[in-house]
Amino acid sequence: MEKQEYFFDSKMIANLLIALALLLSAAYYISNAKEIEDEVNTVIISSLKDVSNSLAEQETTRK
Repeated sequence: MEKQEYFFDSKMIANLLIALALLLSAAYYISNAKEIEDEVNTVIISSLKDVSNSLAEQETTRK
């Protein structure tokens, strides 16, 4: 009888772990989507305000 083939090889286990991590990340995102969206919006708006202030300061120093 030939060697028994393993049902779970290392590549399959790695792929299953990656799939599990993606599923858990998706579940976390879905359950916290509103908070994540609010935080991202806050960061983006803050960055835009900083850029705007920086450009305004540069413009006033040129005059």
